[in-house]
Amino acid sequence: MTTRLLAAAAGIAAAAALALAPVAAASAHDYVVGSDPAADATVTSALTTVTVTFNDRVLDLSGTGSTNLLTVTGPDAGTRHFETGCATVADTALSAPVALGGAGRYTVTYQIVSADGHTVSSSYAFTYQPPAGTPASAGSEASACGAAGASAPATTEPASPSAQVGSGPSATAAASTPQPTTQASGTDLGLVIGIAVVIVVLAVIGVVIVLLTARRRRPSAPDADTRFESSHDDR
Repeated sequence: MTTRLLAAAAGIAAAAALALAPVAAASAHDYVVGSDPAADATVTSALTTVTVTFNDRVLDLSGTGSTNLLTVTGPDAGTRHFETGCATVADTALSAPVALGGAGRYTVTYQIVSADGHTVSSSYAFTYQPPAGTPASAGSEASACGAAGASAPATTEPASPSAQVGSGPSATAAASTPQPTTQASGTDLGLVIGIAVVIVVLAVIGVVIVLLTARRRRPSAPDADTRFESSHDDR
């Protein structure tokens, strides 16, 4: 009986694991593990590049980097762009050249195609306090790369390599400013945890039912008085 109970419990646990596996896989979008400058950091020297690093490789479906975005806007409430070129991908890192303006708070906005084929986008800010006399860029009204990848869906459908925008002055002039969808990469975590809790609770209930059913079916042994009386009558 014990062996059967253990086998039943193991079966329920295995079923729970199988049910949870697709949910965990579905939430495996890339997430940020570091950036330069870091979020909320204060930069006190001239900055030429901004880099965001992810936990897994970033897909470059176009081969030109046009399916990924990285923009730097500011300062403070300003919306001028200070990236001077298109974003480039190197394995897990997304980078873009920049030439910042005056002191203030700048916002880095990114949108990538993660390793699972879905787009992930979000933003963070850092403060720029350059030394006195540091040249300040005027920035531009639009991104240096136009609207590359701006229409890509955010963590809903696999990204398509068909959305490409060429580089160069002519392409930049004809394109509009990119507007990545702001969405944190961990939005599915709460759903995953909730489903995991439900599955574990159901598994525990299943084990309890199996134990109660087995106990009810087990024949009760005669007590000592009954066995003694039966033996006395036989004599």
